[in-house]
Amino acid sequence: MAEKGYTILILTDISARARQLRISQRTLGGALVGATFALLAMSYLFYHYVTFQAKHGEIEQLRQTVEAQRGVATRLETMAEEVTRLRAFDHQIRRLAGMEEAETAMAIGGGTVEFNKALAEGEQVEHEKLVDQLYQDLQRLEREVALRAESLKAVTSYLNEQKDRLTATPSIWPTRGYVSSRFGPRISPFTGRRQRHTGIDVAAARGTPILATADGIVTFSGRLAGYGRAIVITHGFGFKTFYGHNQKNKIRKGQRVKRGQVIGTVGNSGYSTGSHVHYEVIVKGTAINPLKYIIDKGRRAHVLQSK
Repeated sequence: MAEKGYTILILTDISARARQLRISQRTLGGALVGATFALLAMSYLFYHYVTFQAKHGEIEQLRQTVEAQRGVATRLETMAEEVTRLRAFDHQIRRLAGMEEAETAMAIGGGTVEFNKALAEGEQVEHEKLVDQLYQDLQRLEREVALRAESLKAVTSYLNEQKDRLTATPSIWPTRGYVSSRFGPRISPFTGRRQRHTGIDVAAARGTPILATADGIVTFSGRLAGYGRAIVITHGFGFKTFYGHNQKNKIRKGQRVKRGQVIGTVGNSGYSTGSHVHYEVIVKGTAINPLKYIIDKGRRAHVLQSK
């Protein structure tokens, strides 16, 4: 009995004669089964290829994330070291300036070593905790940097103010000579009565230079009853200085002067019994003993001595 099969006729434009191709049923079945297996195999491979690409993308993304987090950890440690140095510098500057300590810094945890250890051991929970810790530490560091910046700004402002205060504080002798009359109670050379002397008299030869004892602005330069030619310098921070009985004033009202600058010459103008400069230091409206502010008393004691 002949095997059942199928006959395929093939016609071409070149020849009118048809070609016959006979395929047995068994052969056709085998071809279909083979095609089915090939299709399944291709589908399987395609699926795994797509899955592999997705996994590969996830792995690459994870790798990039891990590298970025490692970078954050490294930068965090570097920043922590810089903040530690900044904290020490702030402490030193405040100590030298005699200022109170700034707010105590918060502790910083985590770091590259712990982070890499968690990654190496595959501890996902610890990894997530450390990542969270990294960003918390970053926020703390940013806050401390802001605090230290404000602290150093305050220190700078304080030191500038102290510098300005020092330049505004009378600290040198107004002229070279000797103290002929001290600050405080004395007998008036004109009335013979007891009076309060609001400054010191420094006797010197006529024409001896008179010096500004601190930086400031001349707020008076002219004649004043009883004191003859006189000068008033306003220094700021509540300080003023007064120079009386001058032979000549060499500065004018509104002029800025520096400590040690010549502002006039010693004379005998006004009510005076001899050539000298009457020198006062006024602090917030009150006359203070000028000798309390002169810092070179010992160095110039051989020149400036009481009679």
